[in-house]
Amino acid sequence: MNKLINVNRILSSGLLVLSSSLLVACGGGGGGSGAVEIVDAVESEEPSPQPTTPVETLPEPAPEPTPVATSLEDVQVAESFIFSNQQDIELQVSYPMQGDERAHLNICTQWKDMEQQSIAYSSCVWRGQISQSQMALDITLPAHASTLVAEVWQLSSGNVTRVHQELSLAELGVTSPSFSF
Repeated sequence: MNKLINVNRILSSGLLVLSSSLLVACGGGGGGSGAVEIVDAVESEEPSPQPTTPVETLPEPAPEPTPVATSLEDVQVAESFIFSNQQDIELQVSYPMQGDERAHLNICTQWKDMEQQSIAYSSCVWRGQISQSQMALDITLPAHASTLVAEVWQLSSGNVTRVHQELSLAELGVTSPSFSF
């Protein structure tokens, strides 16, 4: 019985192979005119490629980094650069003097408490009495100064009144910055 099953398997496998072969030989069963075109395969002789030598391209050299100065002699600075940590300005102050009134002027660079209008007196660059209604003051400011704060103490009949004004550094760039009270 085993032989019968083996023969049956062989026959069914053979039929399967035979039907597949016929299907492929006929072109897969597709409808066609039945005309078969035979094409002769002719090998064309192409010239064999000539070996080319690769063109060597050299990469552009990277710019040399700026050397780090290791001594004071190695430091290079533009001629226009000044090694100054201060700036000189001429400041105009206008204060309307009234009779024999006395007034004292403080010009400083920092507020101690801006909300309470309190100046840091340790940052003052000029302190003195106002002697006339128009004054021109030559002042040297530290380079870090970003503002100027002026405070006038009006001394009349024993009372002290304080008046404040502020100039920003951008305004100091003008030819003659001024405070006018």
